[in-house]
Amino acid sequence: MPDTEDERIGARIASFRKLSGYTQQQFADVAQLSLGAVRKVERGERLPTHAYLIASARVLRASVEELQGQPYKGESETEQRVHAPIQGIRRAVRRYDLPSDIYSQPRAFHLLRADVKAAAEHRKAARYARLGVLLPGLLEELTAAVHLGEGKSRRQAAAGLLASSFYMAHGLALRLGYPDLIGQLEDRMRWAANLSGDPLMSALAEWTHSYSFDTHGDYEGGLRVLRAAREDLEGDDSVRGLARITMLGSLRLRESTIAALSQDPDLAAEHIKEAARLAKGIPDGRDRLHHHMTFGPANVRVHEVAAQVELKRPEEAVKRAAGVRFPADMARTRQGHHYVAVARAHLDLDQRDEALKYLKRARAVAPEQTRFHPVARETARMLTGKYRRATEDLRTLTHWLGVQA
Repeated sequence: MPDTEDERIGARIASFRKLSGYTQQQFADVAQLSLGAVRKVERGERLPTHAYLIASARVLRASVEELQGQPYKGESETEQRVHAPIQGIRRAVRRYDLPSDIYSQPRAFHLLRADVKAAAEHRKAARYARLGVLLPGLLEELTAAVHLGEGKSRRQAAAGLLASSFYMAHGLALRLGYPDLIGQLEDRMRWAANLSGDPLMSALAEWTHSYSFDTHGDYEGGLRVLRAAREDLEGDDSVRGLARITMLGSLRLRESTIAALSQDPDLAAEHIKEAARLAKGIPDGRDRLHHHMTFGPANVRVHEVAAQVELKRPEEAVKRAAGVRFPADMARTRQGHHYVAVARAHLDLDQRDEALKYLKRARAVAPEQTRFHPVARETARMLTGKYRRATEDLRTLTHWLGVQA
């Protein structure tokens, strides 16, 4: 069912502001925002930046997800299927450290490993509903395997698969907008990664943990977490080859993102430069996938674009996006997120047709991700308000997203 005018992000922020007793001027002063920006966001004339959302959430004592109206549950069968597994994931997270006699014997290890591999393919393709079907049972069975496994090596292997499953559950909770669950999943993933004895899995756990920092505007904390993980991996001689390059490069790219969010262009550029240097160590120049992380020249270019968007340089973002070419096997989640970012840049430049074109690309390559993406939804809503007469393509897209101007 389409949402209402009050579901615009700007309108939601205005509602929270009024309930908190602030005038627009008072809110702008306390949040250290310009009055003009406050007025434009609340009227739906400008997309709020990440920094704007963080500042608003801090002053209004709300979460960013609340201000964005997440989770978007709607009433369609598809939306209900995507959200249905969350309670099962919560149960598994809650019961991770119960006494071992509470757990049932899990299936054979090779069957669990096959299901984790299938879940990873669903995650990579942004098939959230199908991913959610697998995750609750996998989390419970792999937790049992960690507690009941015979021998250290078998328990470590089960812990590695469990950490991987917690990572995928974290991604689902993050995309759907469940902030309370995100932090719990990060803690459980770090616990399982430590048990696995795998330095790459531990690095991935810290990469994931950084999200709890940037979603609260603690950019310094997030960067420290990532730097520590990168330095640990750099000093570990047991990890070599392309897997090591992929994880180190992914940590650098995540650092570039947080640096851009913190409005530090020099630091963002430094991390991009170091990531590009690492990418040159990939023999055929083709992006690699290890421990869920995709890294290589294409992903470096994608992050260059994303950094320019977050640094409020839409002209530069659009310019750099023109040179991005995705390999056939690039994760659909990465492609979809890129197309939404480029659509946002075109919207900032008032290039409406181009913004719509990139939103359509995002829908084509990663439909479930795009449907639940706050920036995609708000960009489509703002486009509806900017067109004197909405095109059929735009009406189709906004109806599919369930949004209106």
